[in-house]
Amino acid sequence: MKNYLLIIFFISIAIGHDTKKNNLKWKQYFRMGAVSSENSYLGIAGYARLKRTTFSNFKDVRIFSHLYKYNTELKLRYKSSQRFLSFQSLYSFNTLYYEKNSILGVDLRYHLNQGLGVIINESIFGNATIETGVAFDNSDYLNTVQKTTYARSAMSFDRKFQSLSTKVEVDYFYQISKVNDNTNLSRLELLNEFEWNFSKYLGLIAGFTWTMQNNNQPPSYFITISYKDPLSWTI
Repeated sequence: MKNYLLIIFFISIAIGHDTKKNNLKWKQYFRMGAVSSENSYLGIAGYARLKRTTFSNFKDVRIFSHLYKYNTELKLRYKSSQRFLSFQSLYSFNTLYYEKNSILGVDLRYHLNQGLGVIINESIFGNATIETGVAFDNSDYLNTVQKTTYARSAMSFDRKFQSLSTKVEVDYFYQISKVNDNTNLSRLELLNEFEWNFSKYLGLIAGFTWTMQNNNQPPSYFITISYKDPLSWTI
C-alpha cells in the first residue's frame, strides 16, 4: 500500500504539469504559536504551506503539527486538482497524506483520497467547494495494521472582509470496508479559523481542529502568528 501511494503521488506530479502556465502564482505560508487541548494541555502549533496555482491547476503541500509534552498530532499533505475544460466549476482531485496522531492511537497512517469537486462560489471575497470520492488508509492503529476503505464527502468555505477572514473545512470519512475488532474508523474532521491581517505579510490566526472518532478526542484550540508571501517562481 505504501508503494502504491508513492507511485500515485509522483504520477500526479508528472502528468499534472500545466504547460500553458496561465495566471501562474506561487505562495508560501508559515505559522507558529500555541495549542491547547483538554487531554494534552498546552503545546506548540506549527504550520507550513507551499501553493502553486494556474487557471486550471492547483497544487498544495502542507505540514501541520500540534506538539504536546506527551502527544503528537502531525500531518504532511499533498493535494493536486485540475478543472475540466468544458465545465470549469467541476474539478478532479488527488490527496495524499502521512499522519501521526497519538491521541487517536494512530502511530502512522498513509492515506489517499480522490474524486470530484464542484466550485459553488469563486470570487475575490472567498470560495466555497464540495467534494465527494473514495479514500484508502493503511494505518498502524493501536499496534495493529489496518487497511481501510471509505466513502468521503467534504466541503470548504472561506470569506474575506478587508483585513479579516474566516475559513471552515469539513471532511467526513465513512468506513465501507470490514470493521476489524469492533473498531470503526469512520471519522469527522473539522477545521475553523479566523484571521486578522495586521500588515501585508503578517497576521494573527485563532481557531480549532477536531477529529471526531469514537468520541475519544476533544477539539484542539490554537492561536498563531502567520506569515505569507507570494513567490516569483516560474516553474
